[in-house]
Amino acid sequence: MEDTFSFLKHLYRNVLQAVPLPEDVEKYASLLAPRIPDVPLEGPGEVPYSWHQHDVTLLQLSLIQMLASKAENPSTEPAVKRQYVHLVELLQHNGVETTIIRFFDTPDKVLTHLSSKCLSSLVLLQLKCQKEVNSQWLQFCLKTLEGYPVCRMLLPCLTSLIYVCKGILRDKDFHHADIPLKLLGPLHPVFGTFCSSLLSATQRQSATQDSESVNLLSCVLDLLEILVALRVELGSTFSLCHHVLSVSLPQALDIVSSPVPYFVKKQFILVLKKCLLHKAGEDFLPSAHPVSHQPDPVLEQHTSVLAEALLGAVSQGWLLQVPVRDRPSNFGGANDTPESSPDLGILGAVSLCALKALEVKLLTGTKISAVTVYLQTFMGQLLPYLKRHLQWSEQVHPCEWVSVTFMEQDDDMLDVAKCLLQMYIQCHSHFSSTEDQMENRSNIFHQMGCNPHCVFLLFLKNVAFDASVLLDFLISSETCFLEYFVRYLKLLKEEWPQFCLICRQFDELGSGLTRTPLSDPLTPSQLQAHTVGALSSCPAEHSCVPVTGGNAIHSAPSHPCDYLSSLDALQRLVAYDSSDNSDSECAEKEPSVIVQTHVADGTDLDKQTGKPQPKTGFGITPATESTASNTHPMLGNQNKLTRCLGELQDAISKLQSKQLFPYNPSALLRLLSQVSALNRDTH
Repeated sequence: MEDTFSFLKHLYRNVLQAVPLPEDVEKYASLLAPRIPDVPLEGPGEVPYSWHQHDVTLLQLSLIQMLASKAENPSTEPAVKRQYVHLVELLQHNGVETTIIRFFDTPDKVLTHLSSKCLSSLVLLQLKCQKEVNSQWLQFCLKTLEGYPVCRMLLPCLTSLIYVCKGILRDKDFHHADIPLKLLGPLHPVFGTFCSSLLSATQRQSATQDSESVNLLSCVLDLLEILVALRVELGSTFSLCHHVLSVSLPQALDIVSSPVPYFVKKQFILVLKKCLLHKAGEDFLPSAHPVSHQPDPVLEQHTSVLAEALLGAVSQGWLLQVPVRDRPSNFGGANDTPESSPDLGILGAVSLCALKALEVKLLTGTKISAVTVYLQTFMGQLLPYLKRHLQWSEQVHPCEWVSVTFMEQDDDMLDVAKCLLQMYIQCHSHFSSTEDQMENRSNIFHQMGCNPHCVFLLFLKNVAFDASVLLDFLISSETCFLEYFVRYLKLLKEEWPQFCLICRQFDELGSGLTRTPLSDPLTPSQLQAHTVGALSSCPAEHSCVPVTGGNAIHSAPSHPCDYLSSLDALQRLVAYDSSDNSDSECAEKEPSVIVQTHVADGTDLDKQTGKPQPKTGFGITPATESTASNTHPMLGNQNKLTRCLGELQDAISKLQSKQLFPYNPSALLRLLSQVSALNRDTH
């Protein structure tokens, strides 16, 4: 045994460095084959053989996994790769898969875990080299899933499925429709039946489940997300993935009211959010999903089924069943803060899920009037729900829930802002173009907490009207800010008077003149009356409440320093005049387009041409600018916003002139110039 252990350690060093094996491959195969203990396990605390033999078995499994990984690694030399593949084939010929599967039925969790990873590596290697699924592994998975709830090897079976599916997602060599189909095709009916049975059993439980059942449910949720990620990433039609979207996930909505631990409920909410946003798998993929603007009717159809199920659950009080605990402590430490704060992760995910479901319903041809009713019904439940959990002690703006709920999640906040903006724009066609009707629509969306102008102003107030923050969002590809910003600027052009009115009302609030309590929003029945009146000819009995007076739009009082924008950061970013290297780099290499976004009217920003727009001062004359620069804290919200956009426009123009901007911003600069012209006309 000592000689075997020393030999394996020497082999480990060779495989770690991916060097050729010095001795005969058959000798390595005989020493690498793990052995089943002679004495069977009788209890979870018993060890059937010496710890030395246990360590040898673990080392053998680790070495087999390393050999499979090195054999499929492109950086391994061809001669070494052939030798490693031959060694693995010898192990498989001797029935190593059967031995590894038998390790799954042991109470030793370390042995089970390593066995699952080892077998998954062998399956992936065979998929890559021979383009076929390991038959023993596939039969084991099918038999185990069919045996639920009697089979004791469900957890290692699901863990192995997760490893294999993740491996297919991460390696582009597997991104051929025939390879995933060979795996997912046989699993479809069996896994669908197993998933429905497990979720039904979870809903029938009357007491908290044991740890094994909880781990099983958590693994199933991981696998559901991975299957949706396969559909989104590969773009092929897989019946199992569609079953997950249209059947399994809608059935899993009842998890929030089931007697399972809080972390499982939160995991499900996050999986639901990623699937609705088509961001499934973003946590373990090597890169984010590429933005695709090609229509996918099949995927949209199954996503709409999930959205419809979620909206139906929300209308029946699903929000009230979603638990929200205190914010979790970082790194497992104790939360010693004097005031408890809610878990914003689950609050934000629930809000985004329902709003995205509404947007999906809107894009699938649902009547705008029905979507408006859905929106007002949902917001009538969401605002009190958020107010109760966030424990707002003072009156706040109805639209401030976006910035408060998503203060720690920029990407989700921008997704919510884009959803609200999209629905606001789509509902535009069902309101007449008269001034009263436009004001009527603005009132309705304000009372529902969905006015896009208020959302954008509150977002800028939270970043202190700092243009460098906006520039960072525009350059980053991690959020949808570019698409949202372009769409909002187009709306801002059309509704500039309404925006100016909202800015004045924000200013009045800062002076203590007006206030609109969130504690007294319109009830769902009142919102219904307002909506019906707005969608008709707006008769007198359905006329909306005026914006001024007691229902005026408001914000939290402005801090005296909330306009001290980081101009130094902008200047450091764009001031390359003293650097000869930056100019030479620009001359040698053209900038590559790394962002490609289609805006609402089909304009492709990266295809726009034209020279950078000249600096405009954004409607502020030199005298005004000089005066305003000395009184930053006293500027109104409209001037703060226009100055912020002016700084942003100047920074983008300078970066574009030096070919340092990652895409062609001509269309964006043109929109900023048009807003600047509107501001000058206002002054």
